[in-house]
Amino acid sequence: MSEKKENRENKTTHTRMHSGVSHNEIEILAALLVAFPQISRVTFDPEKRMLSMAFLCEGPVSQAKRKQLQSLYLDSIDVYRALTNKDMSTVKCYWETIDQFHCFHVERDVASLSTAELNLTATLIAGQVQLVSDTDEPFAGEAEFSWSAKLLLQEMLERIRELECPRTLVALREGEKVIVFHK
Repeated sequence: MSEKKENRENKTTHTRMHSGVSHNEIEILAALLVAFPQISRVTFDPEKRMLSMAFLCEGPVSQAKRKQLQSLYLDSIDVYRALTNKDMSTVKCYWETIDQFHCFHVERDVASLSTAELNLTATLIAGQVQLVSDTDEPFAGEAEFSWSAKLLLQEMLERIRELECPRTLVALREGEKVIVFHK
């Protein structure tokens, strides 16, 4: 009898902890990591309406190279903003050191984020530093996305803009799997 009660309490706690997060919300972030294998982790902050993307670099990256990439990314986004006439409320980037690895983070507001910008960002970063990858295949560029894949990515971004989840969602790679959780 005691086991049943404990089991019921565990299920209730589990349900309460995961309430408000739908399969749809999890699917959106997982799709982003599948479409862009250069990205190691994606975090969606529902309060700030921001998407944070982490690019895990292989081994250490020199301070000069880190400054160069940060400057190149910000300059490229400024040019992209001017060419597309977009009003971007949040564009941030920074480096994080994790043991002997370096991780480049990009934070963007979801309202103005586009698939073309995501592709520019992923391609630019992968072209400048060696990223951790589970495959030996080179990363795909925009030219390699089919018409239907581009439409799917655009739909995914639209769905990210409409997310109404109560908690921050995190998607990350673990081996060949994508894991999505909330905190």
